[in-house]
This record gives sequence, structure tokens and C-alpha cells, in this order.
Amino acid sequence: MTSRERFLAACACQPVSRPPLWVMRQAGRYLPEYRALKAKSSFLEMVRTLELATEVTLQPLRRFALDAAILFSDILVIPEALGQGYHFRDEGGIGMDRALQSRADIDALAPAEAVPEKLAYVSATLRMLKTELGGQKALLGFGGSPWTLATYMIEGGSSEAS
Repeated sequence: MTSRERFLAACACQPVSRPPLWVMRQAGRYLPEYRALKAKSSFLEMVRTLELATEVTLQPLRRFALDAAILFSDILVIPEALGQGYHFRDEGGIGMDRALQSRADIDALAPAEAVPEKLAYVSATLRMLKTELGGQKALLGFGGSPWTLATYMIEGGSSEAS
């Protein structure tokens, strides 16, 4: 049974020889090879560049006997594709380039039909990862719930610590 088969069997509640393993914290930001890439490229550049996103996704698999990889990305690529960019605050947390404060702000967002083209780098990364994984490992993605994304978009970023 390949790692991918083990992962998929477990997802289907079928018996497996052992539980599948994967790193919940995407990419392994703790790895020295990740930090070396991060020293040369911003987080957002790594997310948007298919070769870098692929490399960061695969790094934990090269070190550990994991059954699945997690796509290196960010939940906020969706608001960004809608025209509401984001950045990392110096003091920590996420800042949106602007908060949605009115109906006009919402109407100014890009139409949903524009999102697939603006996120073409994600599908390109997925295609590259599928080739690299060769059917041996499962590939997990993730996304923010509509509620989570809306709170970032309306509040203008992550909540202030109290």
C-alpha cells in the first residue's frame, strides 16, 4: 500500500496498517531549507511562484516518512484574487490593504469569474506537485471558510490582541 493509498483508505474509514502521517503546519517553517528560501523570497512570492511553492510543499517529505503533503499557500489568496491585497504586519498578524466598509467597497471587488485566472498559479503548482508526487503521496489543500475570509476582509486584517 502506498502512502497515498493509506491516506485515502483512512479517509474512507477503511482499515490501514497504521494511521497516516502528515505535517499539519504547512511546509515545515521550522526547517532550515525553508528558512534559506525565506531569506531570499517573501512569503507571498513563495506562494505565487509555482517552483517555490512546490519546493516548500515537498521539503517535509524529503526529511520525514510522511503520507501526505500540504500545498504551500495561504487562505487569503482568495481575497487577493478579488482585488483586496494583504500583507504581514511588522508587529505580527495580517493586514488587508483596505477594509470593506460599505456596499461600494464590496461592489468594487473583482467579479467571481475573474478569480480562476488570478489564481492560475495555484492550479499550476498543483499540476507540478501531482507530477512530483508521482501518485505515491496524497496532496492536501486547505481553504478559509467564507466566514473567516469575510472577517479578515471586513475588519481589515487579523484581530488585535487584547
